[in-house]
Amino acid sequence: MTQFRSFIQLFWIACCAVSMMAQTRLLLGRPLELGWLDGFVFGGTVFGYYFSHPIKSHQILAWAMGVLGGACFWLEFMVAPDKGQLEWVGLAPGLLWLAYYGFQKPGNAGLRGWVIAKPITIALTWAWVTVLLPTPLTQWPELFFVVLGRAAFIFALALAYDLGDMAYDAKQGLNTLARNLGSKGTFSLIYKSLVAAGICASINVYLDIYSPLQALGLFASLIFSGIWLRFLLPQKAWETWHKPLIDGLMVLQFLLLLVSSKG
Repeated sequence: MTQFRSFIQLFWIACCAVSMMAQTRLLLGRPLELGWLDGFVFGGTVFGYYFSHPIKSHQILAWAMGVLGGACFWLEFMVAPDKGQLEWVGLAPGLLWLAYYGFQKPGNAGLRGWVIAKPITIALTWAWVTVLLPTPLTQWPELFFVVLGRAAFIFALALAYDLGDMAYDAKQGLNTLARNLGSKGTFSLIYKSLVAAGICASINVYLDIYSPLQALGLFASLIFSGIWLRFLLPQKAWETWHKPLIDGLMVLQFLLLLVSSKG
């Protein structure tokens, strides 16, 4: 059971990243086709989250996935019509992630030393990669509220991560926004973030970027996310599964959007 959970935790977050890219394609009317970019994001996500994992086998696997992701990026780069866009969109999040860790192993170095930095860095990195990376540069001017809505949703999930990790972070001496706000304050900010994501979806309907049915799918996922997080996090017996079950909200959002888009 422990090995199964470790496998899920290693690769599930990468599956969620790929599902977010697929969601962007669906929202913008692009084909739902897997390509080298998806391999880059899958491998890069595993690497980004586990490259310094204390379990050596996890760390080795993360570096192997990083190499695989790099190979996929190179293959995409070789056929990309706009190589400049791919360079900036693909590499900028990596630089942001490195700055977050202070260009060294995780600790209090770099941006991680600022309590607000962790959820903001995660939200911006995920929004950048999953919205801008699979989208042509010519379409970027209309994507402001798509990026903002995605970042607000991921920000809420990042806060839920920190809320579930408060005891561990306190033991490690890591100060987080959730520790500063407490459970009540953190949930209040989670709900506000989900509402902000919903407002962005409404604006995208007004701008004729999303269809009303797509927005309904997103609204349903945001409402469920708020209810699910309130139910899940107090469940101490499920503590080892908290993160995969939080991440699963990304996959659920894609599936609800897929259903609503066919309505």
